Amino acid sequence: MQPNASLEQLLDALARNAALPDELAEATPPQIYTSPEFLEYELDQIFNHEWFCVGREDEFAEPGDYRTMKVGRDPIIILRDRDGVLRAMSNICRHRMTTLLDQPSGTIKGRITCPYHAWTYNLDGQLIGAAHMRDNFDKKKVCLPQFNIEVWNGWVYVSLDPDARPLAPRLKGLSERLANFRLPEYETLFRLEEIWDTNWKILAQNFTEGYHLFVAHADTIEPAMPTRLANAMHGGEGYSLYEQGRIPGTSYESTLAMESDNPDLTDEDRGKAVLTCIFPCHVMSVSAERTFWLSLQPHGVDKVKVLWGADIYPGTVPDDARDAYAKELHKGFDRINDEDKPIIGSIAQNASALAAEPGRLSPKERTIWDFQKYLARTLCKADLTQQVDRNQK
Repeated sequence: MQPNASLEQLLDALARNAALPDELAEATPPQIYTSPEFLEYELDQIFNHEWFCVGREDEFAEPGDYRTMKVGRDPIIILRDRDGVLRAMSNICRHRMTTLLDQPSGTIKGRITCPYHAWTYNLDGQLIGAAHMRDNFDKKKVCLPQFNIEVWNGWVYVSLDPDARPLAPRLKGLSERLANFRLPEYETLFRLEEIWDTNWKILAQNFTEGYHLFVAHADTIEPAMPTRLANAMHGGEGYSLYEQGRIPGTSYESTLAMESDNPDLTDEDRGKAVLTCIFPCHVMSVSAERTFWLSLQPHGVDKVKVLWGADIYPGTVPDDARDAYAKELHKGFDRINDEDKPIIGSIAQNASALAAEPGRLSPKERTIWDFQKYLARTLCKADLTQQVDRNQK
């Protein structure tokens, strides 16, 4: 396929790729990573409609606690209002489209005030102040657009689509697999936002396959969680699934003695991590003691904005050791991320080469296969008329 392939050609390639039998599965066609036109179509068909992780519920514990981020093309605010309602709303002033809140997170002590003309909003998004307006202007008719919000296992998700299907039914099998971990009880350890030099799909695929551990993470993950114990399983409609066994008594994360006292965990649960991609782009690793997860948003075809962090099961470490554990865990995950970044960055760069083409997938990469089939289901059945018309103008 030529580097300047049309959107129709790219979608046809994706559909043909996803239609291959499991035993002949291939990696993603490279132009699907590099095409700006394909990214615009993803923004239209995926990011305007699907559910996206914006953090953990305990990060919005008190009235006024908020986070700002971009979902697709839309800047949003996620906050707890004064009545305790968790909300997602536009971060764009209804006057002349100024960004209202420019900090990534914090606590609003009063109201939301536009930095341009001081239009002022309550925490529920209702306009309550607009100076120097005409008498026929009615503040009560102005409110920040509200978006759908859903909490699943302690994670908060937002969809821009007012008619979005609920998320939880699509994750029924995953909820059952993770039930013993009691995920709603996990507590936030740390959060970061970064820009990585790769395509969002490459990072999602990399996180949830264990085939690369014995090479890319030979001195970090592999000694504790070797590739030979990676089991890429069949996922469901809304997720991929991969279980990673670990060597008893080993850890690549922390030197601190730690053990979850969760009574629901089986010995099997304690001996492995469960990794998943909740489609399209919330990837996580769950173990008895902690979670490690990333939520991804495209920042162009070769960059991705990453909200990531870790959470801990209560009581896993003593309270006076919690900060030390968080710092050590943060340092350990930084090291692992730094091992991945040059590799997934090279994929994004090489995908535009004339010689680039997809190779066969290992059985340990079934999660990539499930991700590609999700993309095909979501994108290839969509009506192209609007996009084609736009491209012809």
